[in-house]
Amino acid sequence: MGEIVESILRTSGRSELDAQSRAKIIRYLETLKSAGNKDKQQLVTFGLAYLEQLLNPDPRYTGC
Repeated sequence: MGEIVESILRTSGRSELDAQSRAKIIRYLETLKSAGNKDKQQLVTFGLAYLEQLLNPDPRYTGC
């Protein structure tokens, strides 16, 4: 899992990320893997999209 997270951070240009955000990404990726998604490249793609939403949330969606 660490390899995938490092790939996400390297690709996004964010080599340093706080522990809480890193833990959220790992939890998200573990959820995807447990649902049967094993393709590493696809996990990186999903992880990049998730990281973008963590760092720049869409104000139209408040999580209600």
